[in-house]
Amino acid sequence: MIGVGIVLGLFVWGLVGASTSTYVLQTPQTGVFEGFVAGVWAAWPFFHQGRVQRYNFLHPVPRRYKIPIKQAFAKVRQLISEKSYNFGDKWHVATADTQQRRITANLRFTEEESRGFDGTNIANIQHRTQRVQRLLELDVQFKEEPNDNTVVQFDFVPKVEGAAFHACDSIIAGIVNETEAAIGPGSDAGDPADTSIPAPPWWLIGLGAFGVLGLFGDVMTAVFGK
Repeated sequence: MIGVGIVLGLFVWGLVGASTSTYVLQTPQTGVFEGFVAGVWAAWPFFHQGRVQRYNFLHPVPRRYKIPIKQAFAKVRQLISEKSYNFGDKWHVATADTQQRRITANLRFTEEESRGFDGTNIANIQHRTQRVQRLLELDVQFKEEPNDNTVVQFDFVPKVEGAAFHACDSIIAGIVNETEAAIGPGSDAGDPADTSIPAPPWWLIGLGAFGVLGLFGDVMTAVFGK
């Protein structure tokens, strides 16, 4: 969603800037700021939705399971301890506190990431890679409810080097899905963050006002000269 916002914002920036310069101001090398303001307005809804969707992915809605809290805690603890990736990278469980009903763990691993190509001609072009680090922090909290129900809440914090912003996403989705398989189907115990578009923030309204003032000033300059 954020990628769509970037592409749309750049397109609107170029389109509005060129149109303003050609058809409104009729002066070369103008309309850049007006196009920028329009591009930001066009991109902002997609950026907002992208941020909210990302938040919901990293902090999924708590799930309610028909299982006693001790069994749920033990199964999740076992799942995290036994899970391995990349030929042996495993979670380090920092906390498994049955009194606080909380598990914290972190996963560190490295991957190769492409850095493009090197070479002065076709004969000696080489594909370049680099080793980059990944860190994924996990916090699982358990809440006991009547009738042997347990609410499980996952929170993830990924930290990645390089350009692969979503490098840990498959691991996050895997842990959530495998928990569901291990302790049985559950139901949502809350609501995700709302992805609907709110009223524009004040900074965006202010930027729009500056854009209108800038356009007015450029029109006055084009009509009456400096």
